[in-house]
Amino acid sequence: MSDEAFHGILLLLSAVSAGYVITHLALERLSRRYVIAADVHYVLLGIVLGPVLGIIGKDLTADIRPVLSLGAGALGLLAGLETRSVTEAPGSRVWGPALAILLTTIVAVAGIPLLLLQFSGYDLVGEQAWTGALIAATMVAIASDGAGVRAMTQFIGARGSIPQHAAALAGLTKAMAVVGFGLLFALLPTGSELDIRPPIVALEALGLQIAAGLVLALLFAASVYRKLEDRVLLAVLVGTIFLASGIARSTGVSTIFVCFVAGLVFSRASRRHVEVTRMLSGIQRPFIIALYFFAGLEWVEGPLWTYALVVPFLLLRLLGRRLGGWFGKRLGSTGINYAAATKPAGGLTVAFILSLRVVYPDLPGMREIYGALLLAVILIEFSALRAIRRWLIDVADVPPEGRVRRGGFDPV
Repeated sequence: MSDEAFHGILLLLSAVSAGYVITHLALERLSRRYVIAADVHYVLLGIVLGPVLGIIGKDLTADIRPVLSLGAGALGLLAGLETRSVTEAPGSRVWGPALAILLTTIVAVAGIPLLLLQFSGYDLVGEQAWTGALIAATMVAIASDGAGVRAMTQFIGARGSIPQHAAALAGLTKAMAVVGFGLLFALLPTGSELDIRPPIVALEALGLQIAAGLVLALLFAASVYRKLEDRVLLAVLVGTIFLASGIARSTGVSTIFVCFVAGLVFSRASRRHVEVTRMLSGIQRPFIIALYFFAGLEWVEGPLWTYALVVPFLLLRLLGRRLGGWFGKRLGSTGINYAAATKPAGGLTVAFILSLRVVYPDLPGMREIYGALLLAVILIEFSALRAIRRWLIDVADVPPEGRVRRGGFDPV
């Protein structure tokens, strides 16, 4: 290792450590007191240490991008592993409500703007069209995470089957969003113009992702056939994710989706799936923090008018969620509107934004819309937990002490 690389890594570790202490003391306790997401301030830390102060330069950021692939792949793998428990939840009937929320959100966030642009005479397939950026915004809008529901259920002591159904529905919505992300990478080639692959080529790209995930799952299952020590299991797990990242990067497909397929297949092929899921769930927060931090390092200042799009984006996402919840409660078994349960974006959504930013940097509008999408996710995360809390108090069995509890929230 050269002296320059060593000094760069040492500078990075020192800056991140100092920033972590400051944000932990100043903001994390505040987030617990007021029940807001505890990790989004790491985006601000990345922005300050990167684009603002220049302590971590672009070259060093590019050198440590493998950590980004590790975090994104780990969350994709966990989404695949958790899908088994979601789909096997007894009596939940969450497929109908989840599909309703997903489809209405797509219609609201993508369909309405596309119709307005079409009627205004905008060339949606032109060389400089921002249609790809709109598709990216839709992917960000449909993503969800069940961790917020589980954490808030534990925090306020909510009882009954409704919180379990809500977590399962949010997890299923996340899984379907990952599938959509894989389809996007299969359909959309890298380049400076919006272009769609021919159906045969798109199917080949999709099949490549599925085949890679299948092979990795079987290799992983064979590696952990016998019970391993935790540190050995972790090493095999990280090696599998890095291998998936290398395959995806060399073939131009999605690391997240490849790992998702691997997790989905592994959960069915190995009796160790519960052990692996528990381990990965226990260590996911450092990956999420790293993703938030890298999202700040990769910050790109777009035109000011793009930030004005944050408000309509949030309103359209909210409209899609509420309409989907209204339709979904007629399809589920409980008659409950689960829209609030799917409000959190989660770390996987940040992984979506970063992957699109890295893989499609030359697509018109992708760089310019990055900052606005990241700001939208931050705003969603700051309000999601409170919304879930209010919703759980309304629909679930919450003891009196849970209804008034304020401090001590421990994010998952």
